[in-house]
Amino acid sequence: MMPFGCRPFSVNYVEKYGMKCEGIYKVSGIKSKVDELKAAYDQEESTNLEEYEPNTVASLQKQYLRDLPENLLTKELMPRFEEAYGRTTETEKVQEFQRLLKELPEGNYLLISWLIVHMDHVITKELEAKMNIQNIYIVLSPTVQISNLVLYVFFTHVQELFGNVVLKQVTKPWRWSNMATMPMLPETQAGIKEEIRRQELLLNCLHQDLQGGIKDLSEEVRLWEVQRILTGLKRKLREAKRQGCETKIAQEIASLSKEAVSKKKMNENEEVINILLVQEKEILTKQEELLAMEQFLRQQIIILEDLQRHNEELEIKNNHLNQAIHKESEAIIELCMQLWLLQMQPDKAKQQEPDSRGDAIQPPKNGILEPIPPEAGKKPAKPSSSRDRKETSI
Repeated sequence: MMPFGCRPFSVNYVEKYGMKCEGIYKVSGIKSKVDELKAAYDQEESTNLEEYEPNTVASLQKQYLRDLPENLLTKELMPRFEEAYGRTTETEKVQEFQRLLKELPEGNYLLISWLIVHMDHVITKELEAKMNIQNIYIVLSPTVQISNLVLYVFFTHVQELFGNVVLKQVTKPWRWSNMATMPMLPETQAGIKEEIRRQELLLNCLHQDLQGGIKDLSEEVRLWEVQRILTGLKRKLREAKRQGCETKIAQEIASLSKEAVSKKKMNENEEVINILLVQEKEILTKQEELLAMEQFLRQQIIILEDLQRHNEELEIKNNHLNQAIHKESEAIIELCMQLWLLQMQPDKAKQQEPDSRGDAIQPPKNGILEPIPPEAGKKPAKPSSSRDRKETSI
């Protein structure tokens, strides 16, 4: 997030001291000085920009623009800006650009508007700063990730698109870092409303950072600080309004003659004021309860996120374990098959072994020996020795 106050102070400084600096925004400042200034802004410390060169301040401004979490024109509207450039006439282009700029979030529109107006001021000082529109394209396009075609329409129609934008000094939001002391809040209703607007803008930026996944303890501390300041400002605004009503009523009563004012009317006014006071106390009590509930819900969300992350880790481990079990099962089945084959080999060997009491040799017929099958359940008759001798001689 761009630190609140970096925009007005740095731009106002460049507008005042950098317009005659040759190559402003193109020539980089000294890196160590840029880092030093950035650290001061990040910590929201009071800084004297006059101690730094204009190129250093401009380099820091470019770095913050480069580190923005999303495109200034948003990823949803950026293609539509590109398409709008393809309109046939300049009038159609300007009208489409005006319509798309209204669809931008408030913060994005404010940032792109002051950026274009400021860079247009730099272009008008081309003779001193040596920065024409082409040099601005070279510097700005890669910094904010906006094409030269869209920038061309912005700079050629500044008055039509950003004619009501005025760069002015902006006061930093109030701080309430010390809980023991209450900051000096504005006294007038106009001042209180303006400070509420600044604090709510800062609160929205902090919420966007936290919702975007940026978990920083300092961001959360600042968030609660802003909420405390807003609560005090709104309470003081209600008191100022009540005092204003009472003053107005008192003036109206004083303007009337004492005889015309009845006691009944005065009692009704007092009853109304008392009712308003009771309602105010109830609202404050409910608001404090809501703040406590919000803190509790945030803690529960953090716990649920941790549980979800732990569950995902367990699920990954479970998948790995199932895969390992499956592989082990396949290996066991393969070993069982091999064991079964080894057990089957002796059985096959026994079946293939020839029977010693199997086929008998019959006497040859016509000079050919033929087997004589044995009778079932009977042993073959043993030939006589004389027959054997005849068969032998034959």
